Amino acid sequence: MEIINWSAAKVVFDVLQALFMGVMAVYVFWLNKHRASQSAIKETHQRIDGVEKQVVKLEHQVERLPDHADLRKLQEQMTNTNVLLAEIHAGQKATAHQVNRMSDYLMNRGGKS
Repeated sequence: MEIINWSAAKVVFDVLQALFMGVMAVYVFWLNKHRASQSAIKETHQRIDGVEKQVVKLEHQVERLPDHADLRKLQEQMTNTNVLLAEIHAGQKATAHQVNRMSDYLMNRGGKS
């Protein structure tokens, strides 16, 4: 008679091995799930950092854009420029008229001295 029942020992060993493998499978699954969520969080942080950089960049660009007051000033300057151009045009027209009169006078006078 044998002291150790090898068939029963093999069954117990197989059950313990199956339990150990099941526990290891659960542990590896939990570890991979945790690692995957950590990498997903890291990627999300990187994307958020990229978006924040873009927002800051856009804010700086928007700060440099003209606002309503700047546009109003520009419109006033353009109005003043138009008024000055109208005055110059009127003066140029008068000067051209005087030059034409002098030219006509000199042409009609001929070579008479």
